[in-house]
Amino acid sequence: MSLNWKELQLILSELPLEGSYIQKITEHAVSSFTFSMFSKEKKAWLLYTELSTPYSRICRTGMIRKKNKTMQRFTQYMNAHIVGRKVLAVKQYPFDRAVMLELGNSTDVINMHIRLYTGPGANIIITDKDDTILELLYRRPHRNEEKGEKLITEERKDEGGRHFEVRAYDTESFNEFIDKTSSEESSEERKAELIERLKEKRDKEIASLRDRLSRQQKRLDETKGFEKTKAVADLLSASIWAVKKGMKSIALDNWESGEKVTISLDPALSPNENLEKLYQKYRKDKRSSELAEEEIKRTEDEIKATEEKYEALLSSSSAEKLRKEVSKPEDRKKDDDKKPGLWLSVRGFDLIVGRNARENDEILRRYTRGSDIWLHTRDYAGGYVIIKAQKGKTVPLPVLLDAASLAIHYSKAKKNGKADLYYTEVKYLRRAKDGKTGLVLPTQERNLSVTLDEKRVREILG
Repeated sequence: MSLNWKELQLILSELPLEGSYIQKITEHAVSSFTFSMFSKEKKAWLLYTELSTPYSRICRTGMIRKKNKTMQRFTQYMNAHIVGRKVLAVKQYPFDRAVMLELGNSTDVINMHIRLYTGPGANIIITDKDDTILELLYRRPHRNEEKGEKLITEERKDEGGRHFEVRAYDTESFNEFIDKTSSEESSEERKAELIERLKEKRDKEIASLRDRLSRQQKRLDETKGFEKTKAVADLLSASIWAVKKGMKSIALDNWESGEKVTISLDPALSPNENLEKLYQKYRKDKRSSELAEEEIKRTEDEIKATEEKYEALLSSSSAEKLRKEVSKPEDRKKDDDKKPGLWLSVRGFDLIVGRNARENDEILRRYTRGSDIWLHTRDYAGGYVIIKAQKGKTVPLPVLLDAASLAIHYSKAKKNGKADLYYTEVKYLRRAKDGKTGLVLPTQERNLSVTLDEKRVREILG
C-alpha cells in the first residue's frame, strides 16, 4: 500500500535530505526513479520514488533497480537541470502526501514538488521560486498543470474524516521497512499479473496448435482412401483392353469381392491416360497422407513441448523470465520491422527470407554467420532463404524442404510449382565482382529438387 501523510512525515524525518547533493537520476519506469545522493555526513546514498501506483512512496533504498531502456523527456530535463544541485530545504504539505524539495546551485534556486498520489493528481513538478512551472512529469491541462502556468497548491487544515497511523515495523528504520515490504508486495502483484498474462498466452498458443492439428487430421481423412484408389487402378489395369477412348465409365468385376465396380473415365483421355490419372491420384493421396501423419506427429509433439514449456515457466520464481515471455507481440514486431525480409520460426529453427535484391544483400551482410545455410532457386531470380544454424544440431530434412518451398514461393519459379535449388553454408558464398546488388556465387553447393507445397507455405506464413 502507498504511504499516508504520517508515514511520509516519518520517512522524511529519517532521511539526510537537507545538505545532500543530487549526483545522478536513474529512470526505471515512467513514474519511478532513483536519485543518487551524496552528503558529507552520510556519504553516498540512494533515494527511490514511485508514484501513480498502489505502492507510491519515497524512501531510502539499498536496492539497485533495472534501468529503463529508453529515457523519457522529463528524465532528460531532470538530468540537465536537477543533477548537481543541493537540497536546501524540505517541506511536507500539512496532512498531505506531497513534499517539496528546494534545490539550489551557484546561479538559482528551483523547487521540485513530489505528489505521491495514486490517482490523477500524482506528479513531479519543477517550478522556479515564484511557482511558475518549468517542467513536469505529467501534463494535465484540466488542472492547470502545464509548462508556463502557475502551480496552485491548496494546503489542508486537517486529516478530514479519516485518521491515519504509522504501520508497525520491526526494522531499524521505517525507510528500510517501506523499501522492503513495498518492493516485495509490488513484485508479487506484478508476478501474479504476469502469470495470468502467461496463462492467456499459453491457452492461445495451444488453441492455435490444436486448430492446426484439426486441419491436419481433416487432410489425413481426405487422403487416407489411397489404397482403395490403387485397387481401382489395378482393376482397370487388368482390363485395360476393354477400355475405349470416349467412354465415360466402365463396369468391371472385382475378382476379390465378386461385386461389380463402376469406374468413372474421362472420355477425352486414352485408356492408358485414364489409368495413369488414377495412379497419379493414388501416389498423390498416399504422399499427402504420409505427410499429414508426419505433420500430426510433429504438431502433437509441439503441443506437448509447449505445455511442458509453460508448466516450467509458471512454476518459475523468476519474474524476469515471465516478463520476457509475455512481452507484447506488437513490441517484438516493431523490432522485427527494423530488420530486412521475413523472420520466421519453423520447427524450432529460425528462417530469414529475402524478398528482393536489397533485402538479400542486407541479410547476407548483417544477419548471417558462416555456418548458416543459404538456399536459392537455380535459373530463376528470387529471394534468398537463410536457415540460422544451431550449435550441435544439423538441419533436418523437413526444415530444409520448408525453406526450399519458401525460396520457390518468393521466386519466378513459383508459377511452375517446382524448381531445382542449390544450398550451401554462407561461408562458401563469394560476391560476384562488379555484380548486381546481392549477387553471390556459391561453392560446395548441393542440389535439391522440390515441388512447391502452397498449403505448407501458407501455414508457415501464418
